[in-house]
Amino acid sequence: MMNIKTTIATFIVLLLTSQSLWADVSASLNRQTVYEGDTVSLNITTNKSGQGASPDLSVLQQDFDILGTATSQQTSIINGKRSESHQWNIELAPKHAGELTVPPIRVGADATQALTLQVSAQPDAVVAEAGQPVFIKTQLEPLGSPVYVQQQLRYTLQLFYRESLFEGSFDGPHVEHALVERLGEDVQYKTTVNGMEYRVVERHIAIFPEQSGMFSISPVTFNGRLAGQSQQRMPSMFMDDMLERFFSNTTVTAPGKRVRLRSEGYTLEVKPRAAVFTGDYWLPSEQLMLTDSWASGPPEFRSGVPVTRTLTLQAKGLESTHLPEFTLPETDGVRLYPEQPVYNNRTDGEWVIGSRQLTVAYVPSASGMLTIPAMRIDWWDTSAKQQKTAELPAWTVNVLPGDGATDTPPPVPLTPAVVDPEPALDALAAADETGRVDWLAAVKSRWPWLLAGLVMLAAMLLVWQRVNFRKVPTTPGGSAAPSASPSHKAARSAVHQACQAHDPAAAANALLQWAAASWPQDPPRNLGALMQQLSTGANEIQTLERALYSAAAEPWQGDALWRVFDQGLQIKHDTGPSARAGLSPLYPDWKT
Repeated sequence: MMNIKTTIATFIVLLLTSQSLWADVSASLNRQTVYEGDTVSLNITTNKSGQGASPDLSVLQQDFDILGTATSQQTSIINGKRSESHQWNIELAPKHAGELTVPPIRVGADATQALTLQVSAQPDAVVAEAGQPVFIKTQLEPLGSPVYVQQQLRYTLQLFYRESLFEGSFDGPHVEHALVERLGEDVQYKTTVNGMEYRVVERHIAIFPEQSGMFSISPVTFNGRLAGQSQQRMPSMFMDDMLERFFSNTTVTAPGKRVRLRSEGYTLEVKPRAAVFTGDYWLPSEQLMLTDSWASGPPEFRSGVPVTRTLTLQAKGLESTHLPEFTLPETDGVRLYPEQPVYNNRTDGEWVIGSRQLTVAYVPSASGMLTIPAMRIDWWDTSAKQQKTAELPAWTVNVLPGDGATDTPPPVPLTPAVVDPEPALDALAAADETGRVDWLAAVKSRWPWLLAGLVMLAAMLLVWQRVNFRKVPTTPGGSAAPSASPSHKAARSAVHQACQAHDPAAAANALLQWAAASWPQDPPRNLGALMQQLSTGANEIQTLERALYSAAAEPWQGDALWRVFDQGLQIKHDTGPSARAGLSPLYPDWKT
């Protein structure tokens, strides 16, 4: 009996003093199972009095994103005994699905216990059917049909929400070896999903693969926060009645629960240019048109009088920099004077529509019949999956004599029997003597003005020399010498390494990064644009493009490329914004 009493007494004492035997730091999760894209709260509590220690959260970064941290402190007095506790609430976003471990977290000299969290994958359909307040959907077109290099992919992103959002932002999609361009502004509207009304934000993006092979589009991540409960604005004792009425003394909205969503990603195969395509330039387009200002026939031509013709090439699903230069064949009996081409990109919300326009002056040199050759541009119809040709027909016109006079006949050569050289020489000598006398008389009458002009010219020459000495030194290619910034050096080193490794994709990427570091105000967007800006290396860049984009895989050796660019990127003397507008096409027809 005595032993039983002793055991009970010992148990009561242990129970009353168990708080001192518990761990000084504890941790817990508000949920043990979550879906991928959800967030979870980690609570850490210490019952020690404040010692200035904070949890070491660095151990969480391997498997979690830390979205925010809140802290609180509680003090209680029970039966005259004071106790304190500190709490930290950490909001976490799991980086991937699976069974994740929250490792022990140190707080001062103590550490929490390890925790386990199960993260399950959740498809978009489940989110929509479950009536979640926010979900996202994506769509990629075309899918299930061949996709060719340089062809536009239409990427649609939709955010559905039926509760007010306090804030939110998208991250992605991220794509390598592609040109990504947002199409217009976001569209907002309302729709019904499973009987519930949602507001929708819709965004359209154009993606142009620049390399054949397997192609990946990363998921889009949405990070946002729902609007919390509205709170009544309390009247201020320092604000008069008029201001209170102006602000309506209404409610304010506090931020609520965080929302983190992830869309599906895409992986597809991008094919090289079609093997059956025989055109000079690879132009995959939904629709391509070649037009000119002579839609119903050329105007009237007269000898020596210029006639202006405007050529326009427009492609649906291609940017203007993808379009080739106009080829103007030389024609006997007419001189051509082309102006600088004009580039333009627009969008209808789903497609990029690029155009290239060239204005040419035709000046006939003689009257008579003149034939202006036809123009043809081959392209690949991505809808019909076949080669097509856009064509301007040839025109045969009758060139009339110039205004006010007939054409001047060619001079008739003089025979020796008709020509008397001596009188001609006498007349020439007399004319020369008369001209010399008139010139001397003109100089004598205007010498003060001539002297003043010489003085002014000397002063201008002196000012020009001083300004010229202060100019920034230039590189041999004619551009201002770029500063050897860390990014510039790193890009140059990356080109060298890629050439040594004979890696064409890495060399192309590093070469464009080097050019962007050299000319950050106007960086080239592709190898064709870079080739237009440089005075050297055109053949080596074309060889690099052949290795990247040719239908037949070709081994590439980077030694020749590095020999050309070892001394730097040499820019053309006449390269400027207008000159750099004329970019060569990305994928010419390589002749093997």
